[in-house]
Amino acid sequence: MVNIEITVLKDEAGDLQEFLKNKLGVEVKSDGKVISVGLEEDKISRGKVKEYIERFFYRKDLSKTYLIRNDKDLIKIIKKKA
Repeated sequence: MVNIEITVLKDEAGDLQEFLKNKLGVEVKSDGKVISVGLEEDKISRGKVKEYIERFFYRKDLSKTYLIRNDKDLIKIIKKKA
């Protein structure tokens, strides 16, 4: 399972959740602060999830606003400094 911290996304969080669900074809759940992708037995790599987050940001023109940081336990989305 891959967890993504989405606290900074606000309005785009639901769109990201739906995008990952459609592209990866696995269960995607959210509690408002963290999106959980896949189940324990699924072999979804963190790199693949990060790649699709980058694609989502590119399509929504958010690449200049947010960064993706791959920490030990989860993928964090952080806002770029102005």
